[in-house]
Amino acid sequence: MTATTYNKNKKKITWVTPDYFIDCDFNPEILSHILMQFDIYWLILLPSKDARFTEKHFETLSGLQGLKIEFVYWTVKARSPKMLLFYEQIYRKIKASRPDLIYFNYAPESPYVLPLYWRLKKSKTIVTAHDGNVKPSFKMAWLSKFVFRFAFNTVRYVNTFSVTQARIFSSLFNRAKVFIIPLALKDFGATSISKRTDNIIFLFFGAIHSNKNVELLIEAACNLYDKGVRGFRVSIHGYCTEWEKYSAGIKYPQLFECDIRVHRNEEIPDLLGQSHYMVFPYKDMSQSGALKVAFHYQLPVIVSDLQGFKDEVEDGVNGFIFESGNVQQLEGIMLDRINYYAGEYELLQQRIKEFNNEHYAAEVLRKKYIDMFNEVLSNTI
Repeated sequence: MTATTYNKNKKKITWVTPDYFIDCDFNPEILSHILMQFDIYWLILLPSKDARFTEKHFETLSGLQGLKIEFVYWTVKARSPKMLLFYEQIYRKIKASRPDLIYFNYAPESPYVLPLYWRLKKSKTIVTAHDGNVKPSFKMAWLSKFVFRFAFNTVRYVNTFSVTQARIFSSLFNRAKVFIIPLALKDFGATSISKRTDNIIFLFFGAIHSNKNVELLIEAACNLYDKGVRGFRVSIHGYCTEWEKYSAGIKYPQLFECDIRVHRNEEIPDLLGQSHYMVFPYKDMSQSGALKVAFHYQLPVIVSDLQGFKDEVEDGVNGFIFESGNVQQLEGIMLDRINYYAGEYELLQQRIKEFNNEHYAAEVLRKKYIDMFNEVLSNTI
């Protein structure tokens, strides 16, 4: 993108975001207000193939004064030792930008990132921790534990995205100052699609892994069908490397609408627009980006009672909560939702809108970011 002239009277933030966390940081309304107080040099790190975002997605930001975006591509696998050269390139760009503050939204899962982590000036660097600890669902969890320990033991400032993960992180790395800023709502564009009228649609969306427990939703749906319940469908959309393992539980193919692949961002609004509920039967999680997509599109959620969900879902307000792994409770909630009366759904959507305004409005979140940046800067003087 074309460089913007920086204001010498404003502090400069060098902001680093990889492809998989872009939707955490890409919020024009929040960015525009941060830019009123700070200049930002935004390093966006993208894979050379199959990136979730492209440079075109950022064209809407071209008019923001004080923002310079540079795209940096990696061409090798994340576990390749050649990533050391990539991280060295990133470090040199950060250093050359001469920032007053560094916001490093990059998960330390690879040992090759450690030299970069260690060389960032601790007194003016905020790193992020999306997970307070290493979860069993992590690929090569044993290696991630090693990297977490050697990365986070050295940092001074950390931004987390939920109360639960902040508490977990602080119990393991108590020398760091921990901030908590909820993930913003995720807007993938408007939809002109109306809710389906042929059936109540329960949507499962996102990458399918063992910790997301989609098989529980499949079991609950088949059990309801066995009991004679009709008038609903389960829509499963997402990428999976072992779909056969999960699809084996589908007794009634006519009950399920499955599209197992990576979905483009542009497809998401219509997918949610036609659905009635999004279901999260997870058995392990930190916080969920898909949850914020559902909230943005005022789609009520059905979630397991993991603390990460309970931090953000109020039963009967913006969703419904069942005991994790309890298929009977999930069935009960689904049956109630199938039998809802029309006015109840509109009331639920209104509650979600009010909840969003209270907790996730841009003015709420941007103040948290600005306060965090100012606190760290005041400590470096």
